[in-house]
Amino acid sequence: MIILGVIHLKGLPGSPSNKLNLEEITELAQNDIDNLSKAGVNGIIVENFGDVPFVKNDVSKRTVASFTSVIQNLNIDSKLKIGVNVLRNDGIAALSIAEATNADFVRINVLNNVMMFTDQGIIEGEANKIAEFNKSLNKDIEIFADVFVKHAVPPEGSKIENHTEELINRAGADVVIVTGDGTGHEINIDDLNKVRDIVPSGKLAIGSGVNETNIDKYEDIADILIIGTSFKLDNNVENPVDFERTRKIIDQIN
Repeated sequence: MIILGVIHLKGLPGSPSNKLNLEEITELAQNDIDNLSKAGVNGIIVENFGDVPFVKNDVSKRTVASFTSVIQNLNIDSKLKIGVNVLRNDGIAALSIAEATNADFVRINVLNNVMMFTDQGIIEGEANKIAEFNKSLNKDIEIFADVFVKHAVPPEGSKIENHTEELINRAGADVVIVTGDGTGHEINIDDLNKVRDIVPSGKLAIGSGVNETNIDKYEDIADILIIGTSFKLDNNVENPVDFERTRKIIDQIN
């Protein structure tokens, strides 16, 4: 089982929510990475979680530069797998940052198809554009793609099985992520099992809602657990990573 922690960056320069300079943002991120690493995670995903309200799919050059600068100034154990997620859905920016910082993968919320009723409006996937750009890069970067991503509603009549098959067979996803309907919300176990029947071994991740009370039931189904909120102080996504909470949850698996 692979455990990935999440680094929720505070609002970057250029974001309406920005309150800190890059040095302060980097210091907070470093503290979280240190605690996650000591607790035994296998990797991290760095995301511009604080940049609310999010840009739909084309973040500013300033955001890309700031995001890149933060990662380049972090001290990250070479054993950790590193991912980049540019919210809300800028896969090109994520791949650019990943190449520049030698990251291993990116997370893309809507790689193909369409998701309705997000807080950024309707989001359409750009799988072809992502695949072409990824092919041009100077390193191999994996694509982690959400199916029926959180904070969004699929079109009426959509089936999670169909979207999953298309992610794997047509859109170029290396890993498929199943989430609940919001940050920290538990997944639908029936949906997880449907996706498990389709996704190859080693390629299925759970992307929200994993905690100390439910982790046991996911252990034999998923291959990767992405844990953010449950690793935080008082189970609050805005708080720093809590080393003791993190170690306790990881110890349940090991």
